[in-house]
Amino acid sequence: MKFTYESVNNALNDHHHNLSGYWSTLKWDDNVATVGYMMEDGTEEDATVDLQGNVTASAKLIAEMDAIG
Repeated sequence: MKFTYESVNNALNDHHHNLSGYWSTLKWDDNVATVGYMMEDGTEEDATVDLQGNVTASAKLIAEMDAIG
């Protein structure tokens, strides 16, 4: 996939519906997109999207997205 705002956001949404709406930073290079999230506890967590659209996110980040509803 080619990284664009839309393609990264779609991959995030496909992984978890809240990942596409609650991020605070987005950057990418030729191989990976990195998406930053501010957590309720004040820490920051990153999720990544690879060229195949696969999303990697920590259990902590997914738990917080689940808690949003």
